[in-house]
Amino acid sequence: MAHVAIIGSGIIGRSWAIVAARAGLHARLVIRRAEARADVAKAILAAVENATPITPTVVVDEVMKRITFVATPEEAATGAGYVFEAIREDVDEKAALFRVLEGIAPKDAILASSTSSFGASRFASDLQTRSRILVAHPLAPPHLIPATEIVPAPFTALETVETTFELMRALGQKPLLVRREQPGFVMNRMQGALLLEMMRVVEEGLMEPEDVDSIIRDGFGLRWAFLGPFAGIDLNAPGGIADYLKRYGFMFEDLARERGMKTPAVTPSVVAELHEALRAHHPLSEHSNRLAQRDRLMARLRALRRDEGAH
Repeated sequence: MAHVAIIGSGIIGRSWAIVAARAGLHARLVIRRAEARADVAKAILAAVENATPITPTVVVDEVMKRITFVATPEEAATGAGYVFEAIREDVDEKAALFRVLEGIAPKDAILASSTSSFGASRFASDLQTRSRILVAHPLAPPHLIPATEIVPAPFTALETVETTFELMRALGQKPLLVRREQPGFVMNRMQGALLLEMMRVVEEGLMEPEDVDSIIRDGFGLRWAFLGPFAGIDLNAPGGIADYLKRYGFMFEDLARERGMKTPAVTPSVVAELHEALRAHHPLSEHSNRLAQRDRLMARLRALRRDEGAH
């Protein structure tokens, strides 16, 4: 791959440049105003230095040398193997940019949007080469958080998805397929559901905002740093997730009814699917070993937070 082009020099754009350069690729980052380049370079350098524990063998100066600032999308995308769009969340601006990119990027270059809300159908459906366009939505900042949603539109070619997965893995990211477009994709909808409940708690005076944050920071977050919520509750009952939902599924049904759901939430089919998925990766014979590992990791995380003054 000749180089990666990144259109947009905000938090996400700068972070994508680090991801690419850290993996040994050259990145061209668009910064339209020359007077802003020094500040952007300073911010990128600080971010690279702070992230060195992730890749301790990577030389900071070498990473910085692989990032080039250019003034226009044309300079960035010409000859690029992959193009990341990371401009602001305006669907009309994205549509206009992708029309430009279609004409200047090599015909075999994949064009990916880092949008956190719009499916590619919203801004690329009328393009002639739309089969090479998809969404690659990271959590911010991607040079620290590997999870990246890959969201094809109905018109996105399978080869585009497969190539993007290969690239993401080569960059050290964790690509996650979202099979269908929906507003907010999956990560933001999950985060949104949690934040809405947290805001309800504050609005109704049940807890102070700092205490609500503490539930995640000093509670679930200690577990979720190593286990997803499904894997977490899988360890909280002797028989795994199916056992847990048999014991406590009524709580989720009560919450669902409280929110107006007319159909059951904890259905036999979803319980069976979750149980099969967890058992495929984690046989119940490993239950005690997984519990011990969870406990060791949580203890080490608490010690790290204490030593860093973040406890």
